[in-house]
Amino acid sequence: MRHMVIAKVCRISRAKIFFSPFFLPPTAYQLKVYRSNSCLDLQSVAVMLGRFVATTSKDEFSGKRYKSMSLFKSCIKLMRPVQWIKNGFVFMPLVFSARLFILDDVIRALGMFTGFCLAASATYILNDYMDMEQDRIHPRKKNRPLASGEIIPSTALAIAVALVVSLFAGAFAVQAPRLGVICLAAYLVLQIAYSIKLKHVVILDVLAISGGFLLRVLAGAAVIGVAVSSWLILCTFSLAIFLALGKRRHEVLILTQEAANHRPVLDNYNVLLLDQLLQVVTTSSFIFYCLYCVRGNPDTGLHSESLMFTVPFVTYGIFRYMYLIYYREEGGSPTALLLTDPPLLICTMLWLAAFISIIYL
Repeated sequence: MRHMVIAKVCRISRAKIFFSPFFLPPTAYQLKVYRSNSCLDLQSVAVMLGRFVATTSKDEFSGKRYKSMSLFKSCIKLMRPVQWIKNGFVFMPLVFSARLFILDDVIRALGMFTGFCLAASATYILNDYMDMEQDRIHPRKKNRPLASGEIIPSTALAIAVALVVSLFAGAFAVQAPRLGVICLAAYLVLQIAYSIKLKHVVILDVLAISGGFLLRVLAGAAVIGVAVSSWLILCTFSLAIFLALGKRRHEVLILTQEAANHRPVLDNYNVLLLDQLLQVVTTSSFIFYCLYCVRGNPDTGLHSESLMFTVPFVTYGIFRYMYLIYYREEGGSPTALLLTDPPLLICTMLWLAAFISIIYL
């Protein structure tokens, strides 16, 4: 940093200016001007200069620290940790098989949950990179780190690669079950295919999203070595399609004429078609869950009618979500709806509490 001090001394010839660090802070110097036998002490000026230097240095340090924190926050935002709640599907086999209080199984499930969080963040980054231009015309997605320019593409891709490397390094380090690692790899391949091609193909885009949820359930079952009820698989698959269709409907409504520019596949959807598809998957999700409750889970040894007491919570949850989609025209982010809509959140917690009480008490 360069500092300039202009000293104007009248009628002073052969002036010699030098700095002496005595009696002043390290960032300031004592300035003296000598002429013959007389001396002009400008120590007060030097003190002011020292304070200026100290203040400027502190401001620069604060600025660098602010930029570092801002970059760190942008990186965290890029990974979308809020969306990690979707990886909770990994715990479904653990809870539904009555093994929630077996420590080893809980640790294995947590490890698989962490793996899916890393995988999901990596694919979110890739998807944001592929959709960077389209996101800039979206009223909400334009604030994402890549679309807004907070993070440059090369940095984002480097983070994605680091997440994938950490994922598989951790999986091999803890000797994760082979089937669980295969599910993780299949999830990554599916999401990469979705980001590159499948999201542009009508119907296959929502099926690819639901396939990701299904792989989470299968991985959660593989890591603790339990079988998954076929009815539970069908229920998960239908529910995931229901959430994906609700998201597509929301995008068609809020983007109107700009929908195809944001996501070309939206040109193949309209509200009427999406409403009809939603009715199909809503009905199938409810029926599959009821059949799961009636048939029971062979791993728990429950009587058929026990889980039927959780059906009212599922009924209200489906109806509430449909109300949010059709009346409030929401549904763009199922995770945000779950966390911000109090009735839906309370219903989910009550359902989980009732389910655990029936299985474990």
